Amino acid sequence: MQNGQVPQGMEIVPGITNSPGEAAGTVYYLVRKVAAVTGHDLRNARPSLDENNQPAVSFTLSPEGGRKFGKVTGENIGRQLAIILDGRVQSAPRLEDRITTDGRIHGAFTQEEVQNLSLILRSGALPASLTYLEERTIGPSLGADSIRSGIIASVVGLLLVISFMLVYYRLAGVNAALALVLNLLILLAAMTYFRSTLTLPGIAGFALTVGMAVDANVLVFERIREELRLGRAVKAAIRAGFERAFSTIIDSHCTTLIAGIFLYAYGTGPVRGFAVTLNVGILANLFTALVVSRAIFDAAMTLNPRAQTLSI
Repeated sequence: MQNGQVPQGMEIVPGITNSPGEAAGTVYYLVRKVAAVTGHDLRNARPSLDENNQPAVSFTLSPEGGRKFGKVTGENIGRQLAIILDGRVQSAPRLEDRITTDGRIHGAFTQEEVQNLSLILRSGALPASLTYLEERTIGPSLGADSIRSGIIASVVGLLLVISFMLVYYRLAGVNAALALVLNLLILLAAMTYFRSTLTLPGIAGFALTVGMAVDANVLVFERIREELRLGRAVKAAIRAGFERAFSTIIDSHCTTLIAGIFLYAYGTGPVRGFAVTLNVGILANLFTALVVSRAIFDAAMTLNPRAQTLSI
């Protein structure tokens, strides 16, 4: 310091005392603003042993870093070298000799201190810039209200869809309702298996699955209606309805599944949650629409093999 003023090209940086036997506390170092070498010049830092078999830290610099470091250390033998990370002096060893590409830091270190210092040096060598993709801050009550509202909306939508299927397709609507409920149970079981958290994007995928599920049933039921209008028997109409709707259902579900896969591959956290729920729901829907729904019709025909009409 000169007359209470920091010399030009210098600055004061806080740090921790590294003197053996002293209590930990904050000390201040007068250092040059321009670093002799930076983390970009460091190639490696690792725990090692000194000539007395005591814990030490060995480090390696790049050729260009070694050239600069050799010049600085040669001119400042006997002085302290500040190791600065995140605006604080992490260590300030004394220079005992000129150092180029390979050097060693030793002293009254414990093994834990050597590990920590090695980690600090390597951390400074890593480019760790942070880019914010998304930031949300909400209170717990607002988050709980949003989840509750989403669940209520999904349940109301489910009940309205089931009501529509029962009114429009009569007893065949019961088939669709059972397949839909099983579809949602499979989806919830899969989410439990993967330990997924129910978030707003997940609820959105849940609601969309309801629409996709009845979409497949509508395709099958309309096909069955057409076959019945053409005069086919009930069993033949059911068989033809499933067979002719099969390719359309596969096409529509595969296109949505492909979109869901890309959402998961290139999306961030909330988008990925939506994609997982959607994809699992689509796979469950294929099973319930093509297998379970068909099994329910076959069971009904087994109970009444002479049925001449179908409530659809």
